[in-house]
Amino acid sequence: MRILGRVAIGLAGIVLFVPAVLYGASEWALRQGHDVPLATIKVPHDAAAIEEGGRLARITGCRGCHGADGGGHVLVDDPMLGRLAPPALARVAARDSDAELDRTIQHGVNKAGNTLFVMPTRAHRFLADEDRARIIAWIRSLKPRQDDVVATTSYGPVGRALILAGKLPPSADPVTVSPATRPADVGRYFVNVSCAACHKLYEPQPTEDGKQVAPALAPIAAAYDPVAFRTLLRTGVGMSGRDLGLMKNVARGDLHVLTDSEIVAIQAYLTGEAARMPPE
Repeated sequence: MRILGRVAIGLAGIVLFVPAVLYGASEWALRQGHDVPLATIKVPHDAAAIEEGGRLARITGCRGCHGADGGGHVLVDDPMLGRLAPPALARVAARDSDAELDRTIQHGVNKAGNTLFVMPTRAHRFLADEDRARIIAWIRSLKPRQDDVVATTSYGPVGRALILAGKLPPSADPVTVSPATRPADVGRYFVNVSCAACHKLYEPQPTEDGKQVAPALAPIAAAYDPVAFRTLLRTGVGMSGRDLGLMKNVARGDLHVLTDSEIVAIQAYLTGEAARMPPE
């Protein structure tokens, strides 16, 4: 009986120890500081810049995550995974300077210098300085509202395990790759600042569950005729007519504001990249 009692005590200790280690290690990752210096950014205040900033906020997915009106949104609320709740942008702007907002968009760290984990920095870091300034101008035009989502992001045991396993990678990226102004090749530019958040150019991107796949962009674009490609980006309806899931939501919520000439440029860039792919 004594042996069984000691075994039970040992098992109880393990049961308590493992969650404590999981919480402590993940909390360290969440609170780890990143030394990303603030940069000076000149934010415009004219109506045209604000309007374009709002359009760019759609194309780059800001409004898809933070709510169509920027009022915040709960993406996931699960006791095991946690709650992913991108905050109301007007409330973030009330506490952050322009330089801090710029650093968050470009480098994926918050006001305190801690990394975010759902910010698509891989794409946003390519935004030109002038376009980030326009997005900030749009954010500054927003006002806090009574119906803003005030829920905060928190992580459950599965979410914390994903962080430690590298399956939910940190958004922080201190490297600056952004140009000062929007480049002439807007096709490549919009692929980098928007599509690259989910897709790779030459190979499919599996999701965390390993089931759904974000297809390689270059060969997909080359397979579409111009009318069908425009329909895909505006409505999320592909040539097969099947439900494309997330792509449908992104197209109808965000990408539909791309102009015809921008869509033509995107397909031209991707078709050119497909031509450079080695034959299978």
